[in-house]
Amino acid sequence: MPVRSVEARVFVHATEDKDKVLKALLEILPAELRQEVRVAEERLSGHYGNPITKLTLRVEGDAALRVVEYLFSKLSPADRGLLASSIEDRVDRHGTFYLRLSKQEAYQGRIYVYESDDVIRVSIHYSGRRSRALKDYEKLLSGQA
Repeated sequence: MPVRSVEARVFVHATEDKDKVLKALLEILPAELRQEVRVAEERLSGHYGNPITKLTLRVEGDAALRVVEYLFSKLSPADRGLLASSIEDRVDRHGTFYLRLSKQEAYQGRIYVYESDDVIRVSIHYSGRRSRALKDYEKLLSGQA
């Protein structure tokens, strides 16, 4: 499957412990990749001037496919079904698959789709046509890849 890269980003608000949010972010990766990945940190200001930190990680090549397989395997059957049923809305014209994961659950080592604001945003970048990407993502979600 021609997955080119996986990018995940999360915001750390002033009231949150950055180390805990970083742990949650790293939990979306297979254990063997957690020590290898570099996490970029960017300081931002919120609407009222409050400090916010954006943490971003990017995994490329063969490791990116391992991340996707790991993520999809950790999802519940209900979450995989939700993603499969909404796949047309989640994959853009370039074949990039977008999903949001619960930051709180990830900290606990669980991967859940969560459609809210306080999330880990994941984008899976694909090399190839959208039509082929949709088929490959559907195979992964069904566990047939």
